[in-house]
Amino acid sequence: KFLRQGWNSVDMTPMRIASIRNVRDFKTITTTSLIADTEFEKVGPSGEIKHGTLSELTYTNKAETYGRMLAITRTDYINDDLGAITAVPMKLGRGAGLKLNNIFWTKFLNNSSFFTSGRTNVNTAVADMTLGGLQATETIFMDQTDPNGDPLGIEPAILLVPTPLKVSANTLMKSEKVVTGASATIGEANPFAGRFRVESSPYMSNANYTGYSAAAWYMLADPAILPVIEIVALNGRVEPTVESADAEFNTLGVQMRGYCDIGVELQEYRGGVRADGGAS
Repeated sequence: KFLRQGWNSVDMTPMRIASIRNVRDFKTITTTSLIADTEFEKVGPSGEIKHGTLSELTYTNKAETYGRMLAITRTDYINDDLGAITAVPMKLGRGAGLKLNNIFWTKFLNNSSFFTSGRTNVNTAVADMTLGGLQATETIFMDQTDPNGDPLGIEPAILLVPTPLKVSANTLMKSEKVVTGASATIGEANPFAGRFRVESSPYMSNANYTGYSAAAWYMLADPAILPVIEIVALNGRVEPTVESADAEFNTLGVQMRGYCDIGVELQEYRGGVRADGGAS
């Protein structure tokens, strides 16, 4: 209970925009892109079904162990004046959540070679959080193609925005009517009402992270369908494990340790479009 309270006290955005993969050990795993030559072909009179080809684009990921230990003195344990028995698991849970965020946003925001014009997954023109910006970014997303040049056929589902754009994004998603300018007709229909799920994180505009921006935002596919980023976790457990034991023999007290086994890597570049926030 107290571990979960600490874990839930941090930004949980990574858990909602990434795919979560179960791994059984700490070896590097390699997966092939979900976009491959698998379109069905007509089966001839002989009944032979032709082989498709898997994509040559591969991704790697690896779980590693992160942890921390805290001690409770015998006096605090007996008196429990400061709620030490409950506070330590909460602190360890929070520490694990902070580490996940640190790893996740370090990987996600340092994406200058992931979202590029060559991959046609970046919007540098009409790219602000307006109806025009949404339309231009969605067009780029929907115009993406598979290796054969055919339409990808996957629709975006998430708007990922920094904190300064959260109100604007939610307003656009929740308003049935919008006014686009002084000369616009009052009560103009909003074609994007309810279209995307809005996710926001303060990490996106934090200067501690390479690639941070208070203006850039992302249009992403459902991570269950085409994830741009993946979290791997040993035995599928992203949350930390917390254990307790008596302190060393020459010390009176209790020690608690928390650890988690996770890894984060960018995955399918066709699963998202980065909008730089500018307007032409």
